[in-house]
Amino acid sequence: MNGFAMRNTQAKQTAAAFYAERHAECHDLLKRIAKRLDEHKHQQAAEPANWGYAGDLGHVSQELAHVLAALGDRSAVDAKGLDY
Repeated sequence: MNGFAMRNTQAKQTAAAFYAERHAECHDLLKRIAKRLDEHKHQQAAEPANWGYAGDLGHVSQELAHVLAALGDRSAVDAKGLDY
């Protein structure tokens, strides 16, 4: 269990129900990330010489590697040589 685990303060909600809410929230975030990545790609295509877009994705890639590690897969952080 990670450091962000919370105790339920509402006796009527179960851990399973709270997990389901968080799971749905994560799926929504993933859909939004995919949409923003596509938009970012179109923006970059309009400015192919702008290195800022590559820098943006370098940062995003590191953040996503940390997310993956938080879910139990360290392969991306290890491959990138990141601390986790």
